[in-house]
Amino acid sequence: MKRLVMLSGGVDSSVLLYKLKKQERLEGLVAVYLDLGTPPAEREWRAAEKVASRLGVAVYRNRVPHFELGDRLFSPPELAFPGREPIQAGWTDPCTMTPITGSLAAKMGVEEVYLGVIKDDFASHPRLEAYLALVKKFLEFNQVQLKMPLSGLTKQEVVALGHELGVPLEETWSCVASGEAPCGACNPCIAREEAFALADAKALAR
Repeated sequence: MKRLVMLSGGVDSSVLLYKLKKQERLEGLVAVYLDLGTPPAEREWRAAEKVASRLGVAVYRNRVPHFELGDRLFSPPELAFPGREPIQAGWTDPCTMTPITGSLAAKMGVEEVYLGVIKDDFASHPRLEAYLALVKKFLEFNQVQLKMPLSGLTKQEVVALGHELGVPLEETWSCVASGEAPCGACNPCIAREEAFALADAKALAR
C-alpha cells in the first residue's frame, strides 16, 4: 500500500512519522514537505530531512510558488469565499496544505494520506473540522483515505508521545521566522515551549 505523510519539520508531523514506524506502516511510505516560499522554509526543510533520514524514509520537497508571501511574516493572507467571512490563513494552516497534498496524493496513486493535525488545531481553527470533512470527501472520491492519528492529542501529549517514541524533537522546527535559532516570541514558539515544559514536568512527577 502506498502512503503519504505531510512532514513539515515540526513537532506534530515528526511524532506522527515515528508513530507510523511503531505501527509498522513505513512500507510504501513517502514524506512530502510543502515549500510555500515562506521565511522559515529552508529551516523547516532541513528539519524534515533530518527527521525522515533517521528512519530511512524518502522525503520530497514540493514547491508551491504561488504561495510565496515575501516578507509578510506576521500578516498571512485572508481566504475569501462567496457569502462567508474571510478566514485568516497561516502558512502551515491545514486549510492551506491539505488540499494541495491531497491532489498530489491522487496523482501519485497514494491510498492513504497522513496529516499531523492535533486537538489544539481544532480549537485554533473553529471551522477546521468541517473543512477537513469536505477534504476527506474529495480524497475519498479519488480513492484516497485521510488519516489523522494525533487528532485527539494536545500539544503537551504529542510532545510526551515524542519522548516515548524517541523522536529527535531537538531537530524539529516550529518558529515562523528564519534563522538558526527560533525567535521565542511567535505563537508557535510559545506553544512549543509551554508544551515541552508541561510534558517534562509531568514526566518528572511520575
